[in-house]
Amino acid sequence: MKYVIFNLLLFLLMGCFDPPEISVPCFIPKSPPDSLIEHGIDAHYNNAIYIEWEEPETAEEEGILGYYIYRGKLVNQEYDFKRIARVDRNAGLLYDSDKYIDNSANLDTTYYYFLKSYNDFTVSTSTSDTVFYKLSHKATAYEPSGDIFVVSPRFHFTYPTRTIDRINYLYLRLYYFNNNGYTIKLFAKKHKFDLGNSRFYVYLENNDSHTTVLIDSVLTNQEGHKYLEKGTYRWRIDAVSGELGGRPETEGSETDWMYFTVK
Repeated sequence: MKYVIFNLLLFLLMGCFDPPEISVPCFIPKSPPDSLIEHGIDAHYNNAIYIEWEEPETAEEEGILGYYIYRGKLVNQEYDFKRIARVDRNAGLLYDSDKYIDNSANLDTTYYYFLKSYNDFTVSTSTSDTVFYKLSHKATAYEPSGDIFVVSPRFHFTYPTRTIDRINYLYLRLYYFNNNGYTIKLFAKKHKFDLGNSRFYVYLENNDSHTTVLIDSVLTNQEGHKYLEKGTYRWRIDAVSGELGGRPETEGSETDWMYFTVK
C-alpha cells in the first residue's frame, strides 16, 4: 500500500513540472556524386532511401533512448509529415542508431525527412534539420557477370529512356576482392548526353569523350593496355541527377551489385 501511494505521489509531483527539452540529431551532409565514399541521404539498391545522422553529443547524459523519423511530401503546396519509424539507441556492436533505410519509398516522389529525440519523459519539441531525396528508376547491368575469360571486358548497362526524371550521369564503380576486402579499381561517370539513348558501355581504356574516369587503378601490361588480373570483382551503376555547380544530387538510384570472376 505504501509503495502504491509513493508512486502515485511521484506521478503527481512529476506532473507539476515540464520535463526539460532534449537535444536532437543532425543529418550528415550529402557527399557530392564524384565522391568515392558516400555519406548522407542517398539511394539504396533495394529501391529504398538511406538516411544517416549524427547523434547529439549529450545523448547519454540526457537519457535519449532513440529517435522518431518523420517523412513528408508536398501536397497542394503544403508539407504533410507523418511519423514512419522509431530507431532505438543501443550499445550493441551490431546495432546502428544513426541510420535508417526507408523501404516504403515510392519511385518518382520527393520525400522530406526530419527527426525528433525521445527519452523516458518527453519527446523533443525541436526537430533536426530536414533533408530530401527522390528515387528514380534503376539502370540495368548486363555484363560482365559470372565466370569470364576476357581480361579486358566492357561494361554494358542500360538506363530507360524517360522524360520525367533529371538523371544525367551514370556512375560505374568497380571493385576487386582481396584479403583486405574490396578495393576500388575503376570509378567512372558516363554523361547521359543523348536522352534518346538507353544503352551504354564503359571500357577499361577510355576512348569516349562522354566518359570521365575519376579513379583508375587497373593494371597496365607492357604494351600499355589495361587489363584485369585474375580474381573476383563486383560492380554497380549509380544513376544521379548531377545538380548544377557540383552540388550533391537530390535524385538517383543504385543497381544491385554484379559479380564476376576473371579466370
